[in-house]
Amino acid sequence: MPWEDILTVGTLVVLEGLLSADNALVLAILVKHLPGEQRKKALRYGIVGALVFRLFCILVATWLIHAWYFKAAGAAYLIYISLS
Repeated sequence: MPWEDILTVGTLVVLEGLLSADNALVLAILVKHLPGEQRKKALRYGIVGALVFRLFCILVATWLIHAWYFKAAGAAYLIYISLS
């Protein structure tokens, strides 16, 4: 694996960790006023919802990357920009 790829993956891992910590902090602030049992339930739903949403976004991004017509549309747009 080339060093550039390792650096890219490392950067993505660090960014994901920072965003996860930020999301956890915001979620904790949002549920701090709730009673104990509701707080646990809200945190559980929030964490599961965040994981499901991330998985969904990864699947959509993977589909978009492999869809040739999006690449063709992007290429056509870049050609249009370069000619105008």
